Amino acid sequence: MKTFLKAVMAGVAISAGGVIYLSLDNHIAGSFLFSIGLFTIYTFGLNLYTGKICYIVQEKPAYLLNVLIVYLGNFVGTAGTGYIFRNTKLSRLIEHTQELVSAKLSDTLFSTFVMAIMCGIMMCIAVIGYQTIKDSLGKYLALILPIMVFILSGYEHSIADMFYFTMAGVWGGKALLYLFIISLGNMAGGCLIPLSKKYFNEEMSSLH
Repeated sequence: MKTFLKAVMAGVAISAGGVIYLSLDNHIAGSFLFSIGLFTIYTFGLNLYTGKICYIVQEKPAYLLNVLIVYLGNFVGTAGTGYIFRNTKLSRLIEHTQELVSAKLSDTLFSTFVMAIMCGIMMCIAVIGYQTIKDSLGKYLALILPIMVFILSGYEHSIADMFYFTMAGVWGGKALLYLFIISLGNMAGGCLIPLSKKYFNEEMSSLH
């Protein structure tokens, strides 16, 4: 339950980042301020799906259950926040969100999957960089810069998209299919660098 509740709060944090991004015409400023979501999550030890998947490679299979609980908690947090926001003065963002989501859902599934993989890679760089870099400035640069890159590049983040889909009011079979593809892509991208690192470490060990 604690894991789930921390995931719900992480969904709320991502939604807060999504709102500020939707509110600004300047995409660079919006992508920078969106990182408040990640800042909140890793400052207060909350649980985010796209952060947890970076550690699948080094964990036991039972860890996947933890990832699933986090994913469901993130959905409750983002969908719940999105629904509440639709019924506040933030409803002014609905039309803009619908335009954003329409572009996402008109993309091909292959393109969506590739964009999700790239987002997973950026998230892995952000999360592992933040947790391993000792220098305080470096930690936050590692957290912020990959987030700005994935947003400005149009990469797909499954948890942020949960919020956007709810704000846009587009939930249905197509949206669920795209979310499934994005979630898989995020997982593939999030595991890519840790897998590569593990492989290269094993290769180096065998050489010695």
